[in-house]
Amino acid sequence: MSDSSCSWRCRPRASAHGLALHRRTGTPVHPMSPLTKLIWFREQEPRIRQESAIWASVKDWVLLRMCGALVIDHSLASCSGLMDIHRLEWDEEALSLAGIRAEQLPELVSTTTVLDGLTEEGAAATGLPLSTRVVVGAGDGPLANLGVGAVQPGVAACSIGTSGALRVAVDRPAVDPRGGVFCYALTEDRWVIGGAINNGGVTLEWARNEIAEPGLDTAEMLDRAGRIPAGSGGLLLLPYLLSERAPHWSSIASGAYIGLTRAHTRDHMVRAAVEGVALQLALVLQSMRAAGLEIGEIRATGGVMRHPLWQQTLADAFGAPIGLLEGQEGSGFGAALLGMQALGLIESIDVAARLQPVERTVRPRPAESAVYSSLLPVFDELYDALLPTYHRLRRLAPSLPAVR
Repeated sequence: MSDSSCSWRCRPRASAHGLALHRRTGTPVHPMSPLTKLIWFREQEPRIRQESAIWASVKDWVLLRMCGALVIDHSLASCSGLMDIHRLEWDEEALSLAGIRAEQLPELVSTTTVLDGLTEEGAAATGLPLSTRVVVGAGDGPLANLGVGAVQPGVAACSIGTSGALRVAVDRPAVDPRGGVFCYALTEDRWVIGGAINNGGVTLEWARNEIAEPGLDTAEMLDRAGRIPAGSGGLLLLPYLLSERAPHWSSIASGAYIGLTRAHTRDHMVRAAVEGVALQLALVLQSMRAAGLEIGEIRATGGVMRHPLWQQTLADAFGAPIGLLEGQEGSGFGAALLGMQALGLIESIDVAARLQPVERTVRPRPAESAVYSSLLPVFDELYDALLPTYHRLRRLAPSLPAVR
């Protein structure tokens, strides 16, 4: 192992060095980050790294083929772990860790940059005129905030699909002291701070397939779980079926039921699954507030949010009202609005707040919110308590196959 490799491996995400890198780039040190993937190439596939002239994302490659411009927007660059979000330049230390040079990366441009025209290949592939102007655009998460109208300070967007996320727009980049949240660009004067979790609707799907009474559809399963009191009789689920991102940013975590007794039924286990996702998002909210953010309104979208149990559990776990939107366009609508601003068709993306009105508000119930408030620190502590166990199980994993 090389000295540089050892020095990187000896600096955990939560170390002073790891946090310093996070604060400069806005991206946690985690396997999801392009930076850590590039480090892997440097260590495990040095020939590929040495022979590669350019490193770019799929979107960058598409823009190159369609428009003939090798560029990357500040939004995608800010989630790469390679860009200094305060200077809007490639970070020298991150590049050194990755073993690449700035000349090997696309040109950094704003999300509202307009590319004038298509290549012949791009026109032929899309059926659009050669003169079609293309707005570079932004990343999926920041655009989702824009699409639900959560563009003003204090208004957060919560989405739960297969995974989940909670984000709020701000006018300057920042992260929390413990490094629990990311910070990605939307425009040069609008940033999104928050965190994504790996386990949202996928936890519900697993509970339906493996735990719920056979023959129940999802709505029936949740109806039955809704009859169980908040707190599931002292049963907690750490919903880390696909490891986890915010706020622990851990690839080693796995799921666990804690507090299981003979008194618990399938319905308790299903409710604990819903509560586990809500509590994980509540930890993200806690980290966002630790970053100095005041959040007074939360707008929620996503397929699972159609059921009252998810709506109410989220409001109770957050201890805050949840606004449910009439539309579910999300990122696609946000991309359209950003493009309209870039082309001068609207004055500002701030119009999004008016275009996406809240259809209904679900308010937290004091008694249930008190239950989740008391459970949240217990839930939070379980990750650290189980970390040694996670490491031991990881070492044993090769000898413990899931199937024969």
